[in-house]
Amino acid sequence: MTPRPPRIGWAELPRETRAAVEACAGSVTEVDRVEMGERSDIASVLDTEAGKVFAKGVPAADRQAAWLENEARINPYVAGLAPPLRWRVEAGGWLVLGFEYIEGRHVVYSPGSGDMAKLAAVLKALQEIPCPDVVYRRAEWRWKDFTDRAETMAGEAMIHADLNPGNVLITEDRAYLVDWAGTCRGAGWVELAMLIPRLIGHGHGPAEAEEWAAQFTPWRDAAAEDVDLFVAAESIRWDKVAADWPYPRILLAANTSRQWKEWRRGR
Repeated sequence: MTPRPPRIGWAELPRETRAAVEACAGSVTEVDRVEMGERSDIASVLDTEAGKVFAKGVPAADRQAAWLENEARINPYVAGLAPPLRWRVEAGGWLVLGFEYIEGRHVVYSPGSGDMAKLAAVLKALQEIPCPDVVYRRAEWRWKDFTDRAETMAGEAMIHADLNPGNVLITEDRAYLVDWAGTCRGAGWVELAMLIPRLIGHGHGPAEAEEWAAQFTPWRDAAAEDVDLFVAAESIRWDKVAADWPYPRILLAANTSRQWKEWRRGR
């Protein structure tokens, strides 16, 4: 959870890296820097002769490069759900991915938001896609230090695992999911269980958030005791993270996870 250094601008990339990117994308005429996200040292919308592209990258030797490689490997399997990967460049000591630019805004999770139907549609589509072999991370790994029954989160569904508002783009007619670097395989209900505290943090009550999740078959099929175990483990996990890194968004996650846990215990 250690914060990464401030992002650099396009002009600060090595000349060799910029030349390799332009060989794929076309000459860059304008750059719009993007500040959201945590795993990239550069993230920008590049306006080129061939149109706009979203580019993000890290030094190739950085441990975060493995996350970008994960995203590149997964992209072909989530066509229609994520912006297509147009090119991958490794040059000048940097790894840079270029994605089709999507003209959209970040999702609004608040009660009554029309975005929730679009989010539901893209999540239902994701649940229909078999988890490809390139997804090696397993959901239960995240909670193994916080419960002795993490195997209850195991399964073969593909889970995006980071549906923060910055990773859901809304267009006029649909939603796109971005930043698939942390995708894992696990029980299908885990995706929804990870989302519910976010909904609570944006104004939904726990009962309302669970009612929304109930439109999904994996959630309806989940055993209540497995969900209770998840909720307890997730609350412990966020409390530990918040103790080490008491940033506002982490404190919010800890508070909403605790609120959900207490609600389920008091039903």
